[in-house]
Amino acid sequence: MFALFRHPVDRAISTYNYLKYADWEPTYDPEIADMTLKQYAQSKHAEFNWMTNALSSAGTRNVTEEHLKAAMDVVRRKFLVGLLNRKDESMERFEKYFEWIYRVHPKNQEKCRVGLLAAGTGSNINPNKVEKPLPGTPTYQLLVALNEFDIRLYKYVESLFDEQANFVKLKEDGFRLDGASCCKCDKSC
Repeated sequence: MFALFRHPVDRAISTYNYLKYADWEPTYDPEIADMTLKQYAQSKHAEFNWMTNALSSAGTRNVTEEHLKAAMDVVRRKFLVGLLNRKDESMERFEKYFEWIYRVHPKNQEKCRVGLLAAGTGSNINPNKVEKPLPGTPTYQLLVALNEFDIRLYKYVESLFDEQANFVKLKEDGFRLDGASCCKCDKSC
């Protein structure tokens, strides 16, 4: 598998900013819409070591060192990791590792790839109302405290990301274009 990881505090902030307006989501709670980020961080709604919990199947808010070790083991054994803050490099690595080569309109696929990496998807629908506390502020520190194990897991993922560069070191950047063809145009596909 492959996965793109995001810093846990950034993920928690983004989740809050999304759920504040996402009334179409099953997890939407109108109570969140009226909360500040600090209130959210102090509420039962805030993310609490979500990734460690999910990867270790902890099923509890009481995540432990054992859960962290289990989550690290799952990531190490099962994932080719990418980092959202290094998404261009991550995407390049995924393409090389899985040997993804464009097969339908390579020029259009490359244009789409560039656009997605530049702008992303799922951006907040109301960016003027996004709360984003600076590191070291009380609200930020609340989110750090809630996600202590996820932050440690993320640091492990960062080191694994650097190690996994060896998996594709012999392949050139732009691998997706090597032998790219258009199956709609080239009947030999």
